[in-house]
Amino acid sequence: MDGALHPLVSGFSDAEAYDRGRPVHDVAVARALTEPLGLREGSPVLELGAGTGQLSRALLGLGLQLTAVEPLGPTRDMLARAIGEENVRAGVAEDIPLPAGSVDAVLVADAFHWFDESRAMPEIRRVLRPGGGVAIMRTSPSWDFPWAGELGELVADLHANAGHPALDGRPAAAALEEDAAFGPVTATTASSQRTADRDLLVAYMASVSWIATLTPQRRSEVLRSVGELLDRHGVQELTFGQVHQIWTAKLL
Repeated sequence: MDGALHPLVSGFSDAEAYDRGRPVHDVAVARALTEPLGLREGSPVLELGAGTGQLSRALLGLGLQLTAVEPLGPTRDMLARAIGEENVRAGVAEDIPLPAGSVDAVLVADAFHWFDESRAMPEIRRVLRPGGGVAIMRTSPSWDFPWAGELGELVADLHANAGHPALDGRPAAAALEEDAAFGPVTATTASSQRTADRDLLVAYMASVSWIATLTPQRRSEVLRSVGELLDRHGVQELTFGQVHQIWTAKLL
């Protein structure tokens, strides 16, 4: 199963590093995803590419009947420990391990860009009930600090040469917008806050795919440089905003 994934996804195999670096989304973010789709307590929903449960925990907190699908074994093990094995399935978006017409919504947080759209969209349509919907989310930190530009320059070459699918210029929800089975796509934005110390910021950078997939030596060099940069600026603990871009649509 893992061999069918985008090469950069292999960087997430270090599940503990990923879990340490990535933010856990709160219930307010989960509501921003689910309310436009008219979901209620007990609604059966599917989360694709669930990671270690960054969104899954909040979805369960809303009382949704969640099936969380994750392809990477170590990541899936941590996900199961976080939300219960009964809620977790092994699988990929291109071959969803659920029956046809079994869920009211398919939710994807910071993972849709990894999917093969031509294969994933038919599978998403297949598992949706009539009138079901899709929500796609992308999250980015708002680092409005003097060191942010310097950090960007530090990893600019890695970023530019990574071949990351989210950087190819295609809009995040293009596959949903182009699918005639769905109605108009609605774009919204939600916000949240995160508090992190210096080590957690380094862990976040370590979880970024184009850094995580470097050779061990090169990865250590980059993360050491990130830590040194933060130390030069006296970063110990800070609170910053996060922007959640959300796109939703429902089957016609």
